[in-house]
Amino acid sequence: MTTMSMLGEVRPEHDRTGDRDLVLLHYLRSFRKPVLEVWSAATERSQLARWFGTVVGGNGNLTIEPLDGPISGPIAVRVDHCRAPHELVVHIDGCLLEASMTQVGVVTTVELTRRHLYPADASAVGPRWQYLLDRLTAYLDYRPLPRWSDYPKLAEKYR
Repeated sequence: MTTMSMLGEVRPEHDRTGDRDLVLLHYLRSFRKPVLEVWSAATERSQLARWFGTVVGGNGNLTIEPLDGPISGPIAVRVDHCRAPHELVVHIDGCLLEASMTQVGVVTTVELTRRHLYPADASAVGPRWQYLLDRLTAYLDYRPLPRWSDYPKLAEKYR
């Protein structure tokens, strides 16, 4: 069993679709590393290939072939906003993901927000993002990468 990080939070979102309320998933991770090192691990193709998957494409339209995880095929990524090394907004397979990184002293904090979810979908999506953040953490800490097979059982925690 992989040691997992703190769960993400399911929060109400102010947006609505039709007559249905939406939620967002919110995650925080802190690293005793400079912001540029964390940013590079999360955005540079050569580093992404070590913990997430192979990246191809350009001009803000990318495809990632994941190494492991709940999605076996290629993942479409469109970069909407990037202000390195602090802000990144992307659409990943149609979902909106916002990441911000701040450094205070020797600690970099990553805040990840997955927006526009129906509450019933949070239990499927929540473990996926926790898994990816745990892989990033393991990569940055030079530890073995977690396997997806340990994460589906977390679905209940995101209900």
